[in-house]
Amino acid sequence: MRITSYKAKQFLSLVLRIFVVTAAVYFIWYKLTSDEQMDFRDFLSELSRYRVFSVTNIAILVLLTVLNWYFEILKWQTLSSYVRDNSFKSATKESLASFTAAIFTPSRIGEYGAKCLYYVRSAWRKIIFLNFMGNMAQLFVTYFFGIAGLLYLITTLDLPLPLFNLLLVSGLLISPFLIYWLMKKFRIRLKGYSVQRLEDSFHNVPIKIRWKTLLFSSIRYLIFTHQFYFLLLLFKVDVSYPLLISAVFSTFILASIIPTMIIFDALIKGGFAVWVFGFLQVPQIIVLSVVLAAWILNFGIPAVAGSYFVLKYKKNTLATP
Repeated sequence: MRITSYKAKQFLSLVLRIFVVTAAVYFIWYKLTSDEQMDFRDFLSELSRYRVFSVTNIAILVLLTVLNWYFEILKWQTLSSYVRDNSFKSATKESLASFTAAIFTPSRIGEYGAKCLYYVRSAWRKIIFLNFMGNMAQLFVTYFFGIAGLLYLITTLDLPLPLFNLLLVSGLLISPFLIYWLMKKFRIRLKGYSVQRLEDSFHNVPIKIRWKTLLFSSIRYLIFTHQFYFLLLLFKVDVSYPLLISAVFSTFILASIIPTMIIFDALIKGGFAVWVFGFLQVPQIIVLSVVLAAWILNFGIPAVAGSYFVLKYKKNTLATP
């Protein structure tokens, strides 16, 4: 009876893994072939027109993608060390596999559950919090550079911003801090967690881990934003570095405010990017091509790579402390 039950669990585990991989690959394919903002053939045409496919350009773009994920894995290795000693190899499996599971879930919720599967049940609460902490560190860095970028654009350019747009952007930027204040003041709980409890958990994590997490988040942010900047240069965008990188920073902060599935990240980011880069007179087709190229490099390829680790997952060997 136990053998039958064990085989049933193994079969269900295999079915679930195949489902996750199939769903991830389908969502990536759907994103590439059904984008309402730009046809995939137009995208390929733009890449060919600007000779983005040269060996040197591809090598630089892939290197930046590898570095981006290298520091993301280092960040998770650092955070998970609070629970157990974790090798870079194990952190790689956990990061990429969980990312594949997260690509079709709202606000990357699947990432939390997938990472838990690599740890004993007693450590799940800590793993969920540590993953949340890593995401919040990345969001903090995005806000820090993003606000600086927005302020530079507003003070440097004579922007024709209607009052509604100005109020909308201001509201979006202030809303996370307002929500935090309201949750703390009225002791609102989020899935059983109060703000005070989150703060206590944060202070329980060693300060060395906290600072390293913030450092790796900052390095990673500068890598993928400058990859975006490099793509703009490949498409012959002739704008000064301060203005262009400020527009990139502004795009990322505006896109990060709206929770969405990763599969729709390019759609949200594309909308904001077209609006922001429109002030710099950058053609829409170029902006959308850059956004889609960045999405493929930093989301599509890692999700496909993570599929391998999802299929290779074995609870009895990976879930031990």
